[in-house]
Amino acid sequence: MQKAIRVGVLVAVLGFLIGLVIFNSLNPQPPDMTTWNSAMSKGDPDTAKHHFVMYTDIFCPYCDKFSDAVAANLDHFEQYYINENNILFEIRVTDMNYENGHSNNSRPAGIAAYCAANQGNFWDYYYALLKRLYEDYHSKGIGVDKTSPKIPDLEKKYFRSVAKTVNLDYESFKSCLENEDTADELDKNTQRAYNYTNGGVPRFVFDKFTYDGFLGEWDTAKDYEQVKILMDAGLSTK
Repeated sequence: MQKAIRVGVLVAVLGFLIGLVIFNSLNPQPPDMTTWNSAMSKGDPDTAKHHFVMYTDIFCPYCDKFSDAVAANLDHFEQYYINENNILFEIRVTDMNYENGHSNNSRPAGIAAYCAANQGNFWDYYYALLKRLYEDYHSKGIGVDKTSPKIPDLEKKYFRSVAKTVNLDYESFKSCLENEDTADELDKNTQRAYNYTNGGVPRFVFDKFTYDGFLGEWDTAKDYEQVKILMDAGLSTK
């Protein structure tokens, strides 16, 4: 009798699980729109149909090529992908290259990015910093890949100087950077990111579609064609 009851329970549980799988396949869950730092996202999480996440390190050249291309074509990117295709686009800044021993600059750059986010102006600061890095180093073949000469260790005044070029409260930004007020958030998000990236960036997660790396040519027009291929692949993946 007890054996029959156990068999009946197992059959019932198995039937429930099969039914759940079928239900989920017929009723796919919408992507999670939870952001790690809302100031580092573009789009409306309440109405977006897709969530595109880029895990990055500001001193990852492959990450920078992607973002440089987006910045150079920002009007098209925002209008077509964020607005017309209802995408929530989020950047999750880490200092993985510092943690992995590849660049000491990753840490102050990450702290600075979160300081700018605290003032609600992450995007202007982020793109201004990448532009400055391109002008000072990448355009000269420095820090462009794993085999090129490395960007030298930069002082915090380098990151402060970029803040003067965008709409930030400079004194508040300077205090935040010097005191490393956002270091805990950077550390927390870097450790969280390891669970999604296996320690490598860039990693792109578009709903359930994932992609690692970005080659690029340091040519924003050609690189943007790669950006569009990646974005369109995410949109076409169910």
